[in-house]
Amino acid sequence: MPAVTTGRCRGLNVPSGSEVAIVQNRKFLIPILAVLLIGVAVPLSVPKAHGDDSTETLTVSGFLARNYNDGYLGCCEDTVQAGNTLTFNVVFTANSYVYQRNITMGIKFDWMTNFQNTTSDTAVYAGQTVTMSLPFTVPVLSGQFTNLNQASHTWTLQVWDMAQGATWSASTSCTDPNSFMAPFQPSCRQFNSFNFGFHSVAVYSSAQASCFSNKLQANAILTSLASTFGSTITPVPGTSAALASYSQAKTQMAIGDNAYSTGDFSTAQTDYQNALNYANAAQSSLATIGGGTDTATFTSILLDSVAILLGGIGAILVGFAGFKYLRGKTRALPSYAPATPKA
Repeated sequence: MPAVTTGRCRGLNVPSGSEVAIVQNRKFLIPILAVLLIGVAVPLSVPKAHGDDSTETLTVSGFLARNYNDGYLGCCEDTVQAGNTLTFNVVFTANSYVYQRNITMGIKFDWMTNFQNTTSDTAVYAGQTVTMSLPFTVPVLSGQFTNLNQASHTWTLQVWDMAQGATWSASTSCTDPNSFMAPFQPSCRQFNSFNFGFHSVAVYSSAQASCFSNKLQANAILTSLASTFGSTITPVPGTSAALASYSQAKTQMAIGDNAYSTGDFSTAQTDYQNALNYANAAQSSLATIGGGTDTATFTSILLDSVAILLGGIGAILVGFAGFKYLRGKTRALPSYAPATPKA
């Protein structure tokens, strides 16, 4: 933590501009990076044993955030911006049975009538591990997809093992016959957005994605500022200006939250951008001594220090005056006899 927040100022010792700038920048950088590092690819395994494989693990990359509490749709959403690509990766490990497995897979969201499949099957042999990827581009919000961002969505991913070139009938449920001897039967395994740790999907417009990013950054800065204000014994230069900007940022955040909750994403985008601007201004105020110094706060620190110093000097003078008074009263007593000087 910076010296200005954990050390008590003594006398007229005031930190230099470079010291405040360095420690403040470090203080804000760490939480911002920590907040921005949101997990977007989580490995999940199908626990059930199958006739053709030992394990299957699915990861999905491309989400803005996972398990996010969206101010409009609620909790909990895996969020992605419209027009961006989600990549579904399945790691398939075959068991020890000796035969050729032909693996394909497909993804279907609730706005689709058919699966979007991999373009070819992958041959997998006994004991072999392969990774299969299926990229899926989320539609832009136009035409029939204009209102995709107005509701949460689900998806289903199926992994099929069947003859080369074959397709899994849409009318056939996804089942695994658990074949342990030849002839091995076609099989299907399924992942869904509502199990294995996944969630429903929120498709964001560009305005919503901007709201998410700006709110995330502003919150990180404001959290650090609140910690700084709470831990500072004597206000550092720039505190008055920083507090004013901090208050404005909090106000803009609240206004943005309200607009977002009603579905007014364009207005919310402006409000969250304003909140981020004020948060950055507050941070800059605390990190600046010199041309941007908050004179009122700096004077307050100086006067506090001088008062402490003068208070100490005053106590010494009062003590000396008391000693002189008592000595005079003692000389005035009838029984007083001055000491005989030594030869």
